[in-house]
Amino acid sequence: MKIWYLTRSLYPYQNGGGPILRLGQSNFFNKYGWDIHIVIPNYNSNKFRKDKNIIQTPLNYNIKLNLYMERLGLKEDYLDNWINETFKYLKDKISKDDIVFATSGGELGMIKLGSLLKKEVNCKFVVNFHDPLNYGYMNGLRRDRKFHIGRVKAHEKYIKNADLILTSSQYYADVLQNRFISLKDRIKNNYFGYIEKINIETYSKKDSKVIKIAYVGSMAKTQSPELLYKAWKSLNDRNIEIYFIGNIKNYKPLQGINEYGVHFIDFMPHHEFLEFMCENIDIGFVSLVNDYFGACVPSKIYEYINLGLPMIGALPDGDGKDIINNFGYGIASKYNDIKSISDSIIKMKNRDYLLKCKNKILNDKDNWSMQNKIMEVDKLLRELKK
Repeated sequence: MKIWYLTRSLYPYQNGGGPILRLGQSNFFNKYGWDIHIVIPNYNSNKFRKDKNIIQTPLNYNIKLNLYMERLGLKEDYLDNWINETFKYLKDKISKDDIVFATSGGELGMIKLGSLLKKEVNCKFVVNFHDPLNYGYMNGLRRDRKFHIGRVKAHEKYIKNADLILTSSQYYADVLQNRFISLKDRIKNNYFGYIEKINIETYSKKDSKVIKIAYVGSMAKTQSPELLYKAWKSLNDRNIEIYFIGNIKNYKPLQGINEYGVHFIDFMPHHEFLEFMCENIDIGFVSLVNDYFGACVPSKIYEYINLGLPMIGALPDGDGKDIINNFGYGIASKYNDIKSISDSIIKMKNRDYLLKCKNKILNDKDNWSMQNKIMEVDKLLRELKK
């Protein structure tokens, strides 16, 4: 029942959604009876460190230089040096009865390390794509236009050894199954869900005639939160207000806006954030602006479900858009259709429709918790052990 959990980031060693997700996932494995040993890079020193079940192996070289070498094809992954040293450290500690669980937030490194350990020890090997492999082609689509060699061959080279391949969207599962026919039966989708259930009944919603819509999170081109501003601006409705919660200091598209009904709030401590959202916000806005990201389910969708908030989406075709529309949690339009996003705001302004969406979310809320979703993975892992 031993799992060696490989990840490039983990909270509280690193901040952000990915590190928190991986901490939650590893904690739930532990709750379901697995003996978890987490392996992460030590970005701060050239020493091996072990703190209870967390092993940090040194990554003491120039990451930017190695990313550049990866782009040119001089390295398979920017973590290659770390992989070599960590492999030497782990190969005599892992037995054939163990499971190596390699996560990927876009990097190949953990998958490569897991594959090498599988070959050396003949342990069980699981790949979990939290996001698609960076610069791996997705039906002819790419993450961005920056120069980078194709990674399909390296992708196949290491995942072909996996006993189980988990994705976080059905879209990506379908892409992998179509690309790697021989692996089809090993590829399964598992939505990771929200980590810790929020008891929204402890908060009281403030009465207001104004509909309040919030975008929460990264202010970056990938999300283009200004789509909400553009759609709102076209309506000229003083009974709708929009909120941007996050750091806009380095994001030009939202700078210089000073209009009635537009609010900017910096990141808050988590308990203050929960209180603010539950007491003030009617609708959560979620966006991604590249068709490539149809293979991703934005974690904000799970966050809004946890908060019981109906959603307006500006998304590519894929699971995220489908979850919102097919389950009746709100309205998701194509990210490049401002008119449709504006129409969604108008429709969601109807209080009866808004309540209908909210009730659907609250009825389904428990189904989307990580505690429940990870039961699917637990079952698959136990089958591997038979």
